[in-house]
Amino acid sequence: MDKKKTSIPIDLLRKYDRPGPRYTSYPTVPVWSNEVGSESYMQALQNASVNEDEAFAIYCHIPFCECRCYYCGCNTVITKNSDKVRLYIDTMKQEITNTAKHLKNRKLVNQLHFGGGTPTYLTIEQFNEILDTLENCFNFVEGCEKSIEIDPRVTTNEQIKALVNRGFNRISMGVQDFDNDVQIAIGRIQPFELVEKKVNFCKSLNFEGVNIDLIYGLPKQTIESFTDTLKKAITLHPDRVALYSFAYLPSVKANQMKIIESELPVTEDKYKLFALAVELFTEAGYIQIGMDHFALPKDELSIAQNDGRLHRNFMGYTVQASPEMVGFGMSSIGYIDNSFFQSHPTLSKYMDTVEQNEFAVFRGMKLNEDDLIRQYVINSLMCNFQLQFSDFYKKFNIQYHDYFHKEHKELSEFFVDNFLDAPNGGLKITEVGRTFIRNIAMVFDAYLNKESDGKKPTFSRTI
Repeated sequence: MDKKKTSIPIDLLRKYDRPGPRYTSYPTVPVWSNEVGSESYMQALQNASVNEDEAFAIYCHIPFCECRCYYCGCNTVITKNSDKVRLYIDTMKQEITNTAKHLKNRKLVNQLHFGGGTPTYLTIEQFNEILDTLENCFNFVEGCEKSIEIDPRVTTNEQIKALVNRGFNRISMGVQDFDNDVQIAIGRIQPFELVEKKVNFCKSLNFEGVNIDLIYGLPKQTIESFTDTLKKAITLHPDRVALYSFAYLPSVKANQMKIIESELPVTEDKYKLFALAVELFTEAGYIQIGMDHFALPKDELSIAQNDGRLHRNFMGYTVQASPEMVGFGMSSIGYIDNSFFQSHPTLSKYMDTVEQNEFAVFRGMKLNEDDLIRQYVINSLMCNFQLQFSDFYKKFNIQYHDYFHKEHKELSEFFVDNFLDAPNGGLKITEVGRTFIRNIAMVFDAYLNKESDGKKPTFSRTI
C-alpha cells in the first residue's frame, strides 16, 4: 500500500478558513426561491418523462431517530409514536406512486440511497413496504448502487441481512469519534468494539462498500484523543471514510445547546485535527476524494476520480452518471429538468400536502444557462480536481478564458500557494489544494456576494 502522506501547512488552513458553501449543489440552497412549488415540479417531471432511456437516482429520507445526538444537524424527528411512523410510510408510498405517474414510462433507476434520521428505525417489514412500492413503480438497472446510512447502535444483524437480500450493496455507519469523553459530550455512547463487530459482520456479507463517518471539531477532542480515533478507524479498513467538520450552530439547531461551548477545540486545534486526519489517512494509503472523503485506491471512487469520471449529488460522491435525481420524504431534494426542488422540512406539512394528492415541494430553482456553465466548472473541480478546457468548449461551445476572464485572474493566489497547476489546456488541483477546493470553487460562484431576500446566507466554515 502506498505510504505517501499529504501534509497541510497550518498557516494555510488559518489563511483560507472562512464561511463558504459545501457545493452539494450549485446554485446553493440559500438562493433557491419559495416561488418554485408543486406546479413547477409537476411540469419538470413531465418534461423529464420523455427521456425514457435515461436512468436517474432516487433519495429516500427516513427522519426518525430514537434520540437526538447533541451535535446533529440533520432533519430528524424524535418519536416513539408508531401511528406517526405508520402514517409517514403510507404518505411516502403515495408520493412515490404519484411521482411515477408523472414520469410515465421513464422508469430506469441506477442509484438508490436511504438517509435520515435513522433509516433502520423502521422494521424490516416497514422498510420492505417502501422498497416494494419503489420496485413496483420503477425498474432498477443491473448493477444499481443501493446504499443506506445506519446507526450501528440500533441496527440489528437481521436488518443488515434483510438489506443484502433486497440488493443493497453499500452501507455507511455513523461513528463520529471513538473517545469515551467525546461520546459523553455529544450524547452518543458507541464503543469501538460495537462498531468493529458491525463492520466485520457487514464485510462477511460481501457488501461492495462498508464506510464510516467521522467528525472533527467536537467537544473534548484533542490531538491525542483524535489520533487514537483515527488509528482505530484505519484498523477497521473501511472502503471509504467521510470526515466532516462540526458546525456549531445552537441558534439554528436547539439540540446543540446541550454542547458546552468551552469544551470545543479552539480554532487552531481544529485546524490541527483536520491536518492530522489528512496525514494519517493518506499515509495509510487512502486517496483524498473531494475535500472531506477518503477512499482506498481500488475503490471505484478513487479510480473514477483519477479518470475524471467522478460525480456528486446530495447523496454524496458517486460513479453513477445520474444527472437527475428524485427525492422522496420530508426535506428531500431532487434535481429534474435542470431544476432543484425541495420538499417541506416539517413532518406535518409534508404529510398533509401529499395526502391532498399534491407534491410537497416548497422551494427550488430553475437553472439558467450561466448557472449550468458554472455548475459544470464547480462540479468538475469538486469531483475530479481538474477542468479540461477542451471538454468545457465541447459542452458549451465557449472558450474558458473568454467566459471566465475575471474569475481566472482571481485564482492567482491559489497558484501562488501551490493549490493549482495549469497543465496544457486546463486546471488541476494539487495534493495540498484538495483541502481548499471549496475556496477555489467559490471563485466561480456568481451568487456568493449577492444578498438573498435582504439576508446573507449562513455557511459553515471551509475548514
